[in-house]
Amino acid sequence: MDNQEFKKVEESFLAEYGKKAPHLFISYGRLEIIGNHTDHQHGHCLVAGCSLAIKAAVDKNEKEVRVNSLGYGGFSFLATDLKKVAGEEGSTIALTRGVMAYLKEHGYQVGPFKAHMHSNIFAGAGVSSSAAYELMIGEIMNALYNEGKIDRLTLAKAGQYAENVYFGKGSGLLDQCGSSFGGIAFLDFSDFQNVKVEPLPFPEWDLRIVLVNPGASHAGLSDLYSEMPLDMKEVAKKIYGKSLLSEVDEEEFYDKIYTADNISERERGRALHYFNEDKRVLRAKKAFEEKNYPEFLEMIRATELSQEALLKNCMIPGTYEGSPLQAVNRANLVLKKGAARVMGGGLVGSIICYIPPEEYDSFIEKMSQYYEKSSIVEVSIPRFGAHEVK
Repeated sequence: MDNQEFKKVEESFLAEYGKKAPHLFISYGRLEIIGNHTDHQHGHCLVAGCSLAIKAAVDKNEKEVRVNSLGYGGFSFLATDLKKVAGEEGSTIALTRGVMAYLKEHGYQVGPFKAHMHSNIFAGAGVSSSAAYELMIGEIMNALYNEGKIDRLTLAKAGQYAENVYFGKGSGLLDQCGSSFGGIAFLDFSDFQNVKVEPLPFPEWDLRIVLVNPGASHAGLSDLYSEMPLDMKEVAKKIYGKSLLSEVDEEEFYDKIYTADNISERERGRALHYFNEDKRVLRAKKAFEEKNYPEFLEMIRATELSQEALLKNCMIPGTYEGSPLQAVNRANLVLKKGAARVMGGGLVGSIICYIPPEEYDSFIEKMSQYYEKSSIVEVSIPRFGAHEVK
């Protein structure tokens, strides 16, 4: 926990309101360990919290929600005004209204607050700063107005609802679960209303986790992200008469997928990615539980190849320079025992690298030739999700 960043928000809050904030909160980004674009098809994933985080100094307010984010400015609105507002899509204020609206609709108390926040999460770079923010708002409502009684899955669903309905991005629930639960977890989305979250033990490995951020932002790419789940759903519907690929029998899937002529090659590739990726998640979980880390890393490498060849989410078409694919290619020139892959939605954003100690120094030296120091960040996995700091 970075006390200096808490000090920043406390000082900022004091400067505006003339008194010390009575509440401090922290909400983490997330690491998508494996399970790329499987959640929205009700498949399986391994997710973890990420030590990059949002810190906030908070107090109740009389009528308004007032949020000031250091370096980004602020906004305010009446806490009773939770309807979706035309033109707010893609904004932080939309996420705030959306989380509060979901909680209110599901019988929880919501109310006004004032907050100063600071984030060291890469913005729009695949570490899910949006989920961290959503869970921050949910946890503020939880602590200030609900005596901490809202369960972690409900808070995650509130975040997803805000992102899907108010923000306008068709994300699954993986990001929000990572920020809400923290630690490392196996997620089973087969019953989406009752997602199974199985905490896993912390890894007993020497691997160091490094994120490399090439620098491009996810902003303005919602349509390209939405195409991925839509392509998979089109295959499920057109060939198998199902809503989701997770509903399709595996034997029937492979019997028909290669010869179907009523789908595009992009749709076919993305459907193949889902079926193989979901199996990789199960193999990675087993390897993780058995402490078979070479097998775990092999699954990470296989995922990267599938993302590149089938899912095609490693770069925006025609923009290799500065892309995650370029960063992965550079990383894999250095890593022999380690592994790297594009994380999260892809197209732009960060890559996640699992690096054995003997390759760490050479990795940092090589990648520093291409990227600023601030874009190469070693992270850890926090044991808890979003919470009030007592």
